Amino acid sequence: MFKNYIKIAWRNAIRQKQFTVLNILGLSIGICTCFIIGLYVHNEITYDTFHENADRIYRVNQPNIWGDWDEMVSSTGPNVATALRSDAPEFEEVTRLFSTGTQTIRANHNGDVALYNEERYFAAEENIFDVFSFNFSQGNPKTALSEPMTMVMTTKTAKRYFRNEDPIGKTVEVKSHDGTWDTYTVSGIIAEVPYKSHLQFDMIVSLKSYSEMMDAHGWKWIWTAFTTYGLVQEGTDMQAFTDKLQKIPPKWAPPTTEKIFNQTFEEFTAGHAWILDLQPLKEIYLSDSPAFNAFGPSGNPMFVNIFGAIGILVLLLSSINFMNLSTARSSKRAKEIGVRKVLGSKRKALIKQFVLESTLFVLTGTIIALLLVQSTLKIFNSIAEVELELIPYLINPVFLGIVLVFVLGLGLLSGSYPAFYLSMFEPVETLKGKISTKFRGKGIRNGLVIFQFTISIALVICTFFVQKQLSYTSSLDIGFKKDNILQIHNIEQIGFDTEVLKKKLEENPAFLNVGKSFGLPPNIWSGDRYKAKGSQNDVVQLRNVRTEEDYLEVLGVEFLAGRNFDSSRPNDKYKVILNEEAVKTLGWGSQNTYTTDSPVGKIVALASGGEDEFEVMGVVKDFNFNSVRQEIGPLVIIHHQNDKVWDYGAGLSFYSMRLNPEVIQNTGDLEALVANVQDDMAQIDSSIPFEYSFMDQEFENTFQSEKRMSIVLNIFTLMALIIACLGLFGLAAFTAEQRVKELSIRKVLGAKVSELAVLFSSEFAKLICVSILLAAPLAYVLVDEWLKGFAYRTPIDIWVFVLAAISAVVITFLTVGFQTIKAASSNPIINLRTE
Repeated sequence: MFKNYIKIAWRNAIRQKQFTVLNILGLSIGICTCFIIGLYVHNEITYDTFHENADRIYRVNQPNIWGDWDEMVSSTGPNVATALRSDAPEFEEVTRLFSTGTQTIRANHNGDVALYNEERYFAAEENIFDVFSFNFSQGNPKTALSEPMTMVMTTKTAKRYFRNEDPIGKTVEVKSHDGTWDTYTVSGIIAEVPYKSHLQFDMIVSLKSYSEMMDAHGWKWIWTAFTTYGLVQEGTDMQAFTDKLQKIPPKWAPPTTEKIFNQTFEEFTAGHAWILDLQPLKEIYLSDSPAFNAFGPSGNPMFVNIFGAIGILVLLLSSINFMNLSTARSSKRAKEIGVRKVLGSKRKALIKQFVLESTLFVLTGTIIALLLVQSTLKIFNSIAEVELELIPYLINPVFLGIVLVFVLGLGLLSGSYPAFYLSMFEPVETLKGKISTKFRGKGIRNGLVIFQFTISIALVICTFFVQKQLSYTSSLDIGFKKDNILQIHNIEQIGFDTEVLKKKLEENPAFLNVGKSFGLPPNIWSGDRYKAKGSQNDVVQLRNVRTEEDYLEVLGVEFLAGRNFDSSRPNDKYKVILNEEAVKTLGWGSQNTYTTDSPVGKIVALASGGEDEFEVMGVVKDFNFNSVRQEIGPLVIIHHQNDKVWDYGAGLSFYSMRLNPEVIQNTGDLEALVANVQDDMAQIDSSIPFEYSFMDQEFENTFQSEKRMSIVLNIFTLMALIIACLGLFGLAAFTAEQRVKELSIRKVLGAKVSELAVLFSSEFAKLICVSILLAAPLAYVLVDEWLKGFAYRTPIDIWVFVLAAISAVVITFLTVGFQTIKAASSNPIINLRTE
């Protein structure tokens, strides 16, 4: 009997080729899209689950004491770990990681000296591997970092340095800030850091290697360069434990605030709560707070939620299509059912036939979808910059079980309605054709079409606004011309005397201006606490950047009051330049008040140490020194030779040069220029790795994830639209077949083809209009919510909705157009002669 069911199903599929192709194509596209999204979502939500004690590992977060206290950060002072070890026995282990910044490494392999710039280079305590379960291929994880001047590296890194030799016991040299080289011994090799780890590193050195620094500054709670993790004892009440931790900052932080800022703990916090928050390891990667992770990648929960919702909706659309077309076409088989009943078929057998046919359709669509996933996954990985694989899931019993439940569930759901409905009628009524007038389900089908196009149109509108926002931010006026600025990195490795390099750069006709800075937009994050001179003024947080006078000329910022630094005036090095926002923050008015009450000549003082005072010598127009995601904050520009600021002589420094368009006219000219600059640096110090960047690209990179995801969103939206159009095309074909005699009679009575076409299409146009009315407010809410994450947002213009509506109507007429013309142009004599 089962074999007979298969034969009948095959014959029906072959006989109704259009119906079969539409159903399988719609199902395949929908299931394929859902599988890819499902792989992506599962990949994102399973970060850091490979650690043996992942459920008991927590990261310690705290408020951003250097800015918005309502914002949580993952950076803590070194003394936080000391306090936790002393006052929190609930922690089985407490460990710290220190972000040292990019390091220059020198290796000597049989006389062949090689230089590397290591960005994923961190320092950690020796118990780091008691907390995290990284797979060691060589060395003892418990002792690998127990001694100073030791390091652990990955297998890939070791191969780069030592080729095929045994790396254990080998040494490399790390360049220190004063230009000397420190020797480190390799004490352990990690097989590879798993892809799904929020901690990504190539080298980890022992924190004991920085003993002098730690002895001098380890007591500070405001040196927020560390990330603290803890392994909690089993059975710990986390809520009670978290509440207990809040007693630690008021106990341990006061010596820091009193010694450094001349303030009590209460004065420093100014009514804000300095809390310690425990964040589960498994939530770190995909959490939107804290937003920054210094040791590896961060996911975007918004993308996961959006794509997850799209995956469900696309699968729902394809399933609706399948059920819609299946129920519509089933009425054509009413006489077949009548004949089979007369010949003795039982109702149970007929139900099995319909359900089996539906299940076979779903199974075929699922198999094709899996093949599509496997063949397109590399493209998706390249666009989304992930490393998804399908094969491991195909051998996972849980995944296969979910797929089986889906196939059986959708097959049963789509086949049950026509099966139970058709099989209940008497064969006499069925053979007389009375069933066809009863079996319509038109209202249900129309409702499903409206649902499909409501979702599709809403996605189209949202996708358009994503592109519109990205275009808007790219063309936004950021206060200076970011194009054609070449930036050279690692200048700090030359030392204080960089004038030799600057002179070489200035002599190059390809450069209009050359300037040095200790930070680059859009990544100026350094800051300090300041106050306007006078004891009654509040302490405020200002970002700061150290530059020389020529750097502001490279940027081309506009001065609203005062002047730039002047190298011929030695005292200028102890003066500062503010932006508009800093003037407002200090309480000195806005641009409108500069003529009557100029901030130039006023005094701003550091709110720490000796509270050194600096005279304001100029005010520049606000410019974006961070990503345009954020509003422009207050900024103080300090002369690079100012030795009264705490970070004098420290930090990364850069040379920036504005290109001369008359000299650099094509890519070849630019490549030759970069090579010349590299030679200039090598002549000064060949041990300095050459790195460069372009400022406009740095700004563009701040939206790199949105750009990648917008491409993916475009693809998924297109898939949803195709599925909806396939369903509409199938229903149009079915409707044309149902109404062919009506249209033929109208044609005999004198109706024109154009009139019949409008009549036929108007029914579908009404459905699309209803969809547009439902989709517009839905899309508006979604777009408005998404745009809240941007400081500068594109307006939600009505013309976008109008364009989407017109496009939907055009797509509808194009989709049903073939069926419309075919039905309206058919010969009425042929259609009516069987009556």
